[in-house]
Amino acid sequence: MMALHRKKIDTRDLRIGMYVEALDRPWLETPYLLEGVEVNTDEDIDELRALCAYVYIRSDEPETAEDKTPAGYGEGVIPPLGERTPRSFRQELSAARQIHSNARGLIRTIHEEIAENRRPDTAAVTEVVEQMMDSVARHPDALVWFSNLKSRDEYTAIHSLNVCMQAVSLATFVGNDERAIKEMGIGALLHDVGKIKVPLAILNKPGKLTEAEYDEIKKHPQYGVEILQKASGLTPASLDIVRDHHERLNGRGYPAGLRGSEISYYTQIVAIADVYDAMTSDRIYQKGRTPAEALKLMSSFEGDFNDELLRQFTDYHGEYPVGTLVELNTGEVGFVIPTPERQEKPTVLLVLDYKKRRYFPQRVRDLMRFPKFFVNRMLAPGTHGVDVEDYAETWET
Repeated sequence: MMALHRKKIDTRDLRIGMYVEALDRPWLETPYLLEGVEVNTDEDIDELRALCAYVYIRSDEPETAEDKTPAGYGEGVIPPLGERTPRSFRQELSAARQIHSNARGLIRTIHEEIAENRRPDTAAVTEVVEQMMDSVARHPDALVWFSNLKSRDEYTAIHSLNVCMQAVSLATFVGNDERAIKEMGIGALLHDVGKIKVPLAILNKPGKLTEAEYDEIKKHPQYGVEILQKASGLTPASLDIVRDHHERLNGRGYPAGLRGSEISYYTQIVAIADVYDAMTSDRIYQKGRTPAEALKLMSSFEGDFNDELLRQFTDYHGEYPVGTLVELNTGEVGFVIPTPERQEKPTVLLVLDYKKRRYFPQRVRDLMRFPKFFVNRMLAPGTHGVDVEDYAETWET
């Protein structure tokens, strides 16, 4: 069998069919989330030429001293608490994925503890929220990427986690007190624990609820407070969020029909994150909406939400939130990935071709640089069986 080697070439000499193993710069400084590019189209060549003067291709010619490249970056782990040195999206993704996994397991454990009449481990909740805050500080998009992970079978746990991540990200984006964000995050992660006391037949009912059933659903905030008051270490601010996250500024919420400033600022943030995630998730009784559809509908709920916070939430996500699944005019499907600055057109990691077959390796396309490509439509999470977590595992560095 012929041995393959690495060969350095000028990007002007790139041809379709080549496989690029390395660049003239770290992969972390480029839009590519995978290390390695298969050159299949003229657009692939144009992208590489725009980024690099030279690249290293796979070749059957012997390797020379000039062809050798420096070692790459190693895989990351969750940094120590308080470590907030900025990192690239790819660098932070591994830590964010682990934080997400830990938090997901913690929520399951808390539900088990409550079901067995044991006190939930609030110290573990505090640590997970602090890890989330650190992750958002290191890179604002890595953790939010996982809020696109949905599970109808595990809805309450995943929803609680997503609401916490979205709320912490928004509060950090608009600039708020660290202690207050932590208290808010704890309340957000625990906001739906009271549902464990609501009969599953009501929670999982596919049809319209009766008035009596809806009245029972509306008790879950108070159930949650009663459960968590027995735990140690929770502040009144965190408990306010558990009790009031369904209240609305116009007084049309529950359980107390609070109005305006009677609802804390941080509860107002959680309320937005709560409704947004619920709307973009598949439920037994409805199909999840796209982010754009959800935000448009929320804006039509006159007086429900803090208008300025909802605007900031929309600005934070942009027209195409990171992790959103989209279909291009070519029929290709991919995820919106971060760019150094929010831009009018997104950069997309393409994972399916126009026949909805998996790309391997995946490719990155910056729609700002290639105007003939554009987003045809946004897709609900999980469409075509595409899952953000599957691809996150591939990208970890």
